[in-house]
Amino acid sequence: MKSTKLPISRRHFLQASAGAVTAAGMFGSSPLFASGTDIVKLQFMYPVGVSGDINRIVTGMINDFNASHDKVQVEPIYAGSYDNTEQKVMTSLGVGEPPATWLPINSALQTFLGMDALADVTELAKADDIYEDFLPGFLSICESDSKLYGLPFQCSTPVLYYNKELFAKAGINKAPDTWAELMETAKALTIRNGSDVSQWGVTFGGGWHDWIFESFVRQNAFVPWQKDKVMFDAPEAIDALEFWAEMVKEGVMPTASTWQSSANDFMAGRTAMLYHSTGSLTNLRKSSPFDVGVAFMPKNKTYGATIGGGPILMAKNQPDTHLQASWTFARWMTNTRNQTHWCKETGYIAARKSSWEGQDLQTFVNEVPAAKVALDQAAYAGAFLQVPGYHKVREYLKSALDRTLAGEVDPTSALKEATKHSNREIQRLMRRRA
Repeated sequence: MKSTKLPISRRHFLQASAGAVTAAGMFGSSPLFASGTDIVKLQFMYPVGVSGDINRIVTGMINDFNASHDKVQVEPIYAGSYDNTEQKVMTSLGVGEPPATWLPINSALQTFLGMDALADVTELAKADDIYEDFLPGFLSICESDSKLYGLPFQCSTPVLYYNKELFAKAGINKAPDTWAELMETAKALTIRNGSDVSQWGVTFGGGWHDWIFESFVRQNAFVPWQKDKVMFDAPEAIDALEFWAEMVKEGVMPTASTWQSSANDFMAGRTAMLYHSTGSLTNLRKSSPFDVGVAFMPKNKTYGATIGGGPILMAKNQPDTHLQASWTFARWMTNTRNQTHWCKETGYIAARKSSWEGQDLQTFVNEVPAAKVALDQAAYAGAFLQVPGYHKVREYLKSALDRTLAGEVDPTSALKEATKHSNREIQRLMRRRA
């Protein structure tokens, strides 16, 4: 086998990423050879965005891929969170040696397009069954200007989890269906010991308040962004944050949490209801010592949800043989059988119609009806905050939400400020791109 010597810049990148990237080495962009037969070796960089044993499941799937493909071998590179993964990919793009494929949050699509980093796979998809078999809402997270840049793999929305045991104890027999019902149910389920709260009525998964907040705005029949601007200060968005602030004022939800701690609090019975990713379904269902209910997020004017997770994207500047191999890998990870397996093992939503029509997933849904809640809710869902400068825009919005919930600023002022700073950043990047 030929050896490839890594350049210094690449080695520095690996050292900086050592806490998350545990592979022995990276393969570079040239094909390696074994026994006189060309074997294309690729890297796939991915995050883990929810609790549970996701890393084991991903690596198991890739091991199966490698065992069943003689000409393509894939090296899985676990890179930590979504943010960590995207930063590592952008760093590798800066030195001209990105992984062949990677999995970002779908909001990062415009960022990578702005870096001219993505392969257009529209024609490959048209020659396949992609446009016929993938659910259109999920396929849209990979699209821009009618061009396709990846395949949806890790699709999710927030859902409302609830503790059936605590509901029964409080004499409540169904999940709330409206914002008003959410408030009343949360009040009934909050337990205080003096000034201390031993049981919250509801908790929103921290760290992703912006994702959940966009779902609330969509429940007001409004999408708070277009691809060249955000409208966080629209009346529909302000109304949503005022509702959140009112729940904090009423003492039924904590002002802050983390993504993992909120799931742990739910499993420990410290919160009766939880807004969290459907990708956490299997872990919450199997790890909780009580029956877990799953429901649509309550509506206001309408139901609404925001698609999280992301697609498998493919690097633009790689040889044709590597791009074809990347497509082979992405296509395999998202085929009917694997989307079915992924859905059952994690709770993420299978992106293919044929998965839901298959006997395996139909049997599973009959046994675990909660597994279909997110699919049904996805009819009211759209992509998440796909604007240039997504990372900074997201931080502006998260700061506005967190400061409001902490009582430091009123909802209108916070969202007006976030809108001003976000749009200035978006316009700056659009001018640079032009």
